[in-house]
Amino acid sequence: MTSRAVESGDCAGHGEPRHVLALDGVRGLAILAVLAHHLLNSNDVAQSVLVQMMLDVRGLLWAGVTLFFSLSGFLITGILFDTVGSNGYFRTFFGRRALRIFPLYYGVLVALLLLTRPMHMDWQGQAYRLLTYTTNIPFTREWVSNPSPYINLRHFWSLAVEEQFYLVWPLIIFWLRSWRRIFVATLVGAALSLGMRTALALSGLEPQNHTLPGCMDALLLGGALALLVRSRHRERVMQWGGPVFLAAITITLAEAFTHKTFTWQTSIYLTTIGMTVLAIGMTGLVAASLRAGSVAQTFCSSGLLRFFGRYSYGLYVYHYSVDSALTMPLRMALGERGLSKALSTLAAAAMVGTISIGIAVLSYHLYEKHFLRLKRYIPNSKKIVTEELDPDAGGGGS
Repeated sequence: MTSRAVESGDCAGHGEPRHVLALDGVRGLAILAVLAHHLLNSNDVAQSVLVQMMLDVRGLLWAGVTLFFSLSGFLITGILFDTVGSNGYFRTFFGRRALRIFPLYYGVLVALLLLTRPMHMDWQGQAYRLLTYTTNIPFTREWVSNPSPYINLRHFWSLAVEEQFYLVWPLIIFWLRSWRRIFVATLVGAALSLGMRTALALSGLEPQNHTLPGCMDALLLGGALALLVRSRHRERVMQWGGPVFLAAITITLAEAFTHKTFTWQTSIYLTTIGMTVLAIGMTGLVAASLRAGSVAQTFCSSGLLRFFGRYSYGLYVYHYSVDSALTMPLRMALGERGLSKALSTLAAAAMVGTISIGIAVLSYHLYEKHFLRLKRYIPNSKKIVTEELDPDAGGGGS
């Protein structure tokens, strides 16, 4: 997805906003984690300790969605806070969001609905939930079986989370307005998210990490970061971003390596405090990428990561269906030609990933960018100065 993620001016007066290339790379890192998690999916148990550790790491790469959420919360909150007193606050935000998100999302859904009969798809009467971004409501883990073995839309739950956040958060910021009240709201909301997950876990109920209340701590902690970099704490927060990220990853890996299975269904730690630890860590990575000259900023500013960041929305939307249609046939074909299971898995992932990238690039240049050009008719508020504000967090989604 095209991204001109910016570090907007802050309330402490740190100068004009500037384009932060590293934030594009953060988005690229997030989509690569999601791709690896899905395309390298295999058995979760191995005889070798080393291979088991690699499988555990792969099993945690869904945290790329958490990174998407943290980045989205950071960028969205920054934009909303910087424009809350301006004319056209709602019109500008929702208009520009719609031009970025809806054409691809609804374009894909409409195309699939038109192909329902030729492809013998079965929506089980619930296509309306996709069309209304409610696939994660009510609190059920999977909204419905996929309409076809070759079309996988289960990951659209994160797009629903993002859209629900986009609808609610601008209203809350407009109501609260002040830096202090909004900051308190981010912390209270994150605590409520942790509290809800903990209450469900202790009650023995199904985890609800795919709902907005269940994962909004990542979005809101990203929002808290956006406010902190607009305060006197800016430099300290960016300085501590890297250590916080490393600490969160170390804690999570330590938990994963000491359990035979480490999933939402089997780990109370993960579904409670573990999700918040990851949210804090991913927010720390965003903070570290803002610090000039840091390892995180240098790494995330690489051309390769920014390339993936640019097309991450399309990659997120398309890749799971490409995976469902091609991965297993490719693995079987490669295995029949003498490749080991490990090599077949890696080779198939590389091929499916390449095809997904090609589709995402074509989709962007032949379809999506024509809608993005319409943003010139919805200029950004005069209260802030930017190049092209496009804070999509794609996987999560958008």
